[in-house]
Amino acid sequence: MDILFINANLYGHINPTLGLVKKLVKRGHQVSYFCSEPFSEQVTNMGAKWIGYSNNLEAFLKGYQPTDRHPFYMLMEYMLSYDEVVLPEIQDIINKNQFDMIICDSYFGGGCFLKHLTKIPVVCSHSSFAMSKTPLPERMLVPGFHPQLDNCNQILRRICKKYTIEELTLEEVFTSKGDLNIVYTTRNFNGDANIQEPTYLFNGPSIESRQEESCLDLSVIGSRKLIYISLGSLNTDFTDFYKMCIAAFSDLNYYVYMSIGKRCDVSQLGEIPQNFTIKSYLPQIEILKRADVFITHAGFNSVNEALYFGVPMFALPLVNDQYMVAKRLTSMKLGICEDMKEMSAGILRDKTENLLADVEIKERCMQSSLDMKNTANLEQTVLRLEDYVNGLKEGN
Repeated sequence: MDILFINANLYGHINPTLGLVKKLVKRGHQVSYFCSEPFSEQVTNMGAKWIGYSNNLEAFLKGYQPTDRHPFYMLMEYMLSYDEVVLPEIQDIINKNQFDMIICDSYFGGGCFLKHLTKIPVVCSHSSFAMSKTPLPERMLVPGFHPQLDNCNQILRRICKKYTIEELTLEEVFTSKGDLNIVYTTRNFNGDANIQEPTYLFNGPSIESRQEESCLDLSVIGSRKLIYISLGSLNTDFTDFYKMCIAAFSDLNYYVYMSIGKRCDVSQLGEIPQNFTIKSYLPQIEILKRADVFITHAGFNSVNEALYFGVPMFALPLVNDQYMVAKRLTSMKLGICEDMKEMSAGILRDKTENLLADVEIKERCMQSSLDMKNTANLEQTVLRLEDYVNGLKEGN
């Protein structure tokens, strides 16, 4: 097959797909991967051909401003604004090539529109929960409820009119259901009884593709419990929180690895205790293999990786779907969740120590780990994709 993979400019959306790309290439398929330049090396290392963004799309990403700050409407407004800019580029790529399948990110791939614009099979790649409906009550989707909602509907009508598509609903855009759908977790963790096989293929996280080279000397941990702290790769400007972590765990009988991202420098944190390793980037999977607790922003990708290794989590959600992920964690008793704004060194230490001692949560995480490992079957997913396309060809 000749496959076009469409994605965005975010680690949490691209990293989960890399294992699938690797498996597709290994099976002899050609994969062209459309994403932003910082991820070009990652996708080419998997054997794909990289297709970069135009200057027009790059300018949109740099200059975009939402009209308001309502969490759901802001996400929808960005998705639709992004689709409006990216669809002409995708159409141009499709017109210049002969693809057998399009796999597109459910948030930033325009899948709900592409289904109406091409006869090529469209598969949606769900980098967060696959959902059958929006997480809002119906009254909050009625035109006139909120100015930002009305702007979303205006953009949606504009796109549908431009491409002569029967007007779609915001729910159709948000749920982004493709002919087939790939989900990077287990059916159990995803939840939503309406999201089921065979149209949804549950992969689990792409651990194989994330075997980072590690220069860490993990022997420094010794017999101590290992606490891993990371707020992801995007929203990392939390110098006061990192200082709080140092105050909470300094010189205790734990070892702490803390990733602080590129928006904070280690030099801003003062004296670093001997039981800490603090860097802008750390090999997350290598650490999660050894971690006893993960203090996390509850990003979907990070949570799935932690569950793969059975690590209990202390969730401090910051934006977007992180709140839904944290809620799912706590409802399944796989960790705890607190408000970052209410944290202090004492609360952070006490809550973490309680979590380290919680046998029930640890047992549930280990059960979830088995579920993740049993689900992680990229070979089967690739075969399903092949069978689907071959079936369509035979039917013509």
